[in-house]
Amino acid sequence: MKGKIVVLGAGKSAAYLIQYLSSWTFKNEVALLIADAYPEALSKAKTIADPHCDFLLLSFTDETLLDETIAQATLVISMLPVAFHYRVALACIRHHKNLLTASYISNEMLALENEIKEKGLTFLFECGLDPGIDHMSAMDLLARIHRKQEEVLSFISSTGGLVDPAYEGDNPWQYKFTWNPRNVVLAGNGVALFRENGLIKKIPYKQLFSTARPLSWKGKEQLEFYPNRDSFKYQEQYGLQTVQTFIRGTIRRKGYSDAWNVLVQLGMTNDEQVLEHVTTHASFLSRFVSGEWNKQALERVLKISVSDEVWGKIDYLSLDAPVPFILQKATAAAYLQEILEIKWALGREDKDWVLMQHRIKTIKHGIEKEYVSTLSVKGENSLYTAMAKTVGLPLAIAAVCVYTNQWSNPGIHIPSDPRLYEYILEQLKSEGVFFEEEED
Repeated sequence: MKGKIVVLGAGKSAAYLIQYLSSWTFKNEVALLIADAYPEALSKAKTIADPHCDFLLLSFTDETLLDETIAQATLVISMLPVAFHYRVALACIRHHKNLLTASYISNEMLALENEIKEKGLTFLFECGLDPGIDHMSAMDLLARIHRKQEEVLSFISSTGGLVDPAYEGDNPWQYKFTWNPRNVVLAGNGVALFRENGLIKKIPYKQLFSTARPLSWKGKEQLEFYPNRDSFKYQEQYGLQTVQTFIRGTIRRKGYSDAWNVLVQLGMTNDEQVLEHVTTHASFLSRFVSGEWNKQALERVLKISVSDEVWGKIDYLSLDAPVPFILQKATAAAYLQEILEIKWALGREDKDWVLMQHRIKTIKHGIEKEYVSTLSVKGENSLYTAMAKTVGLPLAIAAVCVYTNQWSNPGIHIPSDPRLYEYILEQLKSEGVFFEEEED
């Protein structure tokens, strides 16, 4: 064997990454090790991977074994929760290993950049779906717009991990978990920052879900999006410092945000304070709404009117059920997550849906134009999901580029280099992941 790629994490988003790398490493006589802390995740990985692959049951809190595993790698891919990336990065630096992940770049990671550069290592972040394909496709489209010498007036980009409408069943939220449930429950925490019509907008978490905007896609689906995180940090990277509107958002089905806002206002998404003496769903609910549970009780606590549509979504969660929790002494967000993992579970044969849309308005010689670029990918089942495909494939393709030295660049990067993103987008197209573009 020429070397070894180590994949840390074989969870929901790893199926296509494992499939792609398993095939490539077999053909190129490269070893592939897949490690995870959960036996069931490794069992699924074994049904996907080629027999030449190795598997390791690894608790990622076991720093000694984690260090030994990274030491034997040529290149490391981390599919772990963001909390583990720093210790993985330290081990990669210690053992001179390149590192790739789909996660955002944290401030503590940026503090390591000088050491990473000094050792000539390539650390590639934000190379999944969002962040990842969003960057690459937007930069590709913007580069073509700039070559036409058109001035960009407005940039709005949004992405959603949804359920194929044919598989929503009786779920009034029209939503099921297709990726990390914790990230869904905590989505929007903090402040959303963006520019709109020349004004800087700062939307605190408590107001965020009441500001969702409509989004149309071929006139077929009723959708909405809400602003996501800090959009400003990408304006410079996209070369759009002077645009009047720059917004990055998260897509949901119409009405989702109004109902989710109820849970936010009640305090059920709080992840800071541990709740004592919560044993059942009903006892969890009683921490926020006392007495009889009905629409009127909810309106009394919120001090606002609740529509029947919103109440239908809240009632569907069966918050007043005497169902015991597995968790003990957890935060409100963790308890809510356990409830939602029951109600929003993706069935074995369910198909998910990834939708991404860029809307870019330009002007040239006084003539305005709008570009609409849309990615729509449907999953095959609960294992081979659209989310796994769009998160895992860009990372796998990038890993091959770095491993074979087709692309390398010492330091910490996102996939903003045309030499890298043009190649990845071309390879994704051959895998059925491509954008349809319209001009108006």
